[in-house]
Amino acid sequence: MYQQYRNDYSEGAADAVLEALARTNREQCVGYGADEHCARAAELIRAEVAQADAYVTFVPGGTPANILAITSLTEEFEGPICAADAHPTIHETGAIEAHGRRLLATRDALGRLTPQGAQPLWDAARANGAATTRPGMLYLSHTSELGHVYTRAEFDALCDWAHERDLAAYVDGARMASGIMAHDADLTIQHIAQRADAFTLGGTKNGMLFGEALVVSPRSARGRRAIERLPYLTKRAGQLTAKGRVMGVQFEAAFDPAHCDERSHALYWQLAAHANACAVELARQMEAAGFARLEKTGGNQQFFWVTPAEATRFSRDFGAEVQPAPETLAERASHGELVLARFVTSWATDMSRIDELGAIARELRG
Repeated sequence: MYQQYRNDYSEGAADAVLEALARTNREQCVGYGADEHCARAAELIRAEVAQADAYVTFVPGGTPANILAITSLTEEFEGPICAADAHPTIHETGAIEAHGRRLLATRDALGRLTPQGAQPLWDAARANGAATTRPGMLYLSHTSELGHVYTRAEFDALCDWAHERDLAAYVDGARMASGIMAHDADLTIQHIAQRADAFTLGGTKNGMLFGEALVVSPRSARGRRAIERLPYLTKRAGQLTAKGRVMGVQFEAAFDPAHCDERSHALYWQLAAHANACAVELARQMEAAGFARLEKTGGNQQFFWVTPAEATRFSRDFGAEVQPAPETLAERASHGELVLARFVTSWATDMSRIDELGAIARELRG
């Protein structure tokens, strides 16, 4: 069987994470995240992001984290501004709307939010007053749904735009580690923590069995309000995990100084760096075979334009997810009936086996 590139959560957990779970398995801990492992993991995260007063809580998955962040940062009559191809708009089955918040989607391409795309929604809300859902925050994911790695300038422009209008800025970090460790990336986790009102550090897609860390800043009124509301909203949403210690142990291992490498990178970042390096090599081989990338990116998601027949082969042999060009990108496929094939690498991807994909790619274009 060929190595699979379906997603970055097919495998279980990194060895050090599993070892930590096994080592602490028979401990009797307080439930619902009030244990010493969650407390230490939160302290390690505060130190890593250089925000000593940040509120840190652990949530089982990415969609619950988005629900809690969005509902805690906004009023009932407000909603998040997000890109048309953002994760909540296309992959969360109306979860945000089901919890009473309407998504306000821009027409930005590549799932990449911009101030220019957000401005018309802001203008419409101001013109229509109480007849329109009021924007309460910006939602962006790093990396984006289509693999874009935000630059510091892009991120700062969004934060400036939001804060000038008393809106919160929230970063969905399901693949935060990949974005931070992307080659030539200039946006650090410390800078995100300094400027965003809230963000997540994804564990599910970066070497853990499951779990996301939701980090909220108390420096803004919306952040303080969110911190007060989150315990209640978490319980109401059914996301208060009795064995919360399982998430605490995993994040504790991921940020334990004992697992840092020679560059002082925590295990959390090391796992993403490996996934990214594999993705870059995959992209190199695909491009050498004649396939065009949707966007050049150093993250662990790589998208290529392929024919339907090629898509069938890549999907069958390598688990590549195939999707039509998003509406905001329809013009990119106007030269033919092309679709997008997504290849995703992970902390467990074997670099030496990427040649298998390269060989098939060359065969298809040979």
